[in-house]
Amino acid sequence: MSNPYELRFRLLEMAQGYLQDRKQEKQEFAYQAWDLAKENGKATMEVWNDLQPDSYSIEDIKKKANELYEFVEKQ
Repeated sequence: MSNPYELRFRLLEMAQGYLQDRKQEKQEFAYQAWDLAKENGKATMEVWNDLQPDSYSIEDIKKKANELYEFVEKQ
């Protein structure tokens, strides 16, 4: 069994990985939507900026890690 510090570190890694994966999915969607906007002649910087996914913060990572910990704690 891992010690508490290793567990916290792994949960933070998992949370960051999860958030990074979601951001990548949203970025790929943004590229597809951008291509569609270009085809329709509606590609502007405003559209491009609106399509960009938000970055995640340290607080977002902590929140996700806490969600993961709740699952571990209940098992």
